[in-house]
Amino acid sequence: MVYSTSSSRLITFTDKKNISPNGKIDWGYHVAPLLQVRIGNKVRKMVIDPGLFPKNPVRYRTWLAKLKTRKLIYLIVDSEWYLFNSSMVPKSQFEANSDELSEVFAPNLILPEWFSDKLITDFFKYEEDSLKEHWIEKGLAVNETAIAFYNTEIKPLLHSKINLDLVNDYKIMVGNVFNFETVFRDHNWNYEMDDNFQFKYQDIITKYREIYFSNLFKWQESLAKINEIIIRNHTK
Repeated sequence: MVYSTSSSRLITFTDKKNISPNGKIDWGYHVAPLLQVRIGNKVRKMVIDPGLFPKNPVRYRTWLAKLKTRKLIYLIVDSEWYLFNSSMVPKSQFEANSDELSEVFAPNLILPEWFSDKLITDFFKYEEDSLKEHWIEKGLAVNETAIAFYNTEIKPLLHSKINLDLVNDYKIMVGNVFNFETVFRDHNWNYEMDDNFQFKYQDIITKYREIYFSNLFKWQESLAKINEIIIRNHTK
C-alpha cells in the first residue's frame, strides 16, 4: 500500500515505544504477506502482519480497515516479488520510443498511462543485485541493531530530565531509518547527520556500527544456509 505523490499524508500510528523524534511512526508504504486459508468449507484471505496485529493473522478486510485504505493504492502481487522499493513512475516510461529504452524504464508492475508521475512501490525478486548486495540481510541487520540501540541507550534515559537533549539526538539518529542507514550502514552523512553531529557521537556510532556489521554477517550466514537448502531441494 502506498500514497501517491499528490498526497502529503503518510500512514501514521502513535509511537508507543517512544523512539521516534515526533512521537509518531510515519511511513509511505506498507507490505505484508497475504495467504488463502481454508476455514471449514470456505477459503479466506488472511494477512500476516506482526507489526499491526502481533497476536495472530487477520482477515484481509480487517487488515485493510486498520490501514484506512480508502485514500491508499493497494496492490496484490505474486509472492516471488516480495522485495520492494518506492519510486516515481516518470512519463518517460510511457513515452519511450525504442524497445531498449522501454525495457530500461519498465517496472515489474504494468500500470496505465494516467498513472505517470506518481509514487509507486516497485517489486523485485530476490536475485541479481538484490541477492548480491544482500538487501534482505541488510534490512534485518538494520532492524536488529536499532532495537539493540533503543533498549540499551534510549530506553533507560527516557524519563531522565537531565538527558533530554541526549535522548532527542539519539532519537533523531536511530528513530529515523534514513538517518540510521546513513550513519551506521553507509558511513555517509546528510543535513541532520552532518560532520559535527557525527563527531559529537563518534564513540557510540563506532560501537553500533560494529554491532550492525556483526549482525549483517550473522544474517548473511543464516540466509546462505537457507539458500543452500532451497537449492538442494530443487535439484532433488
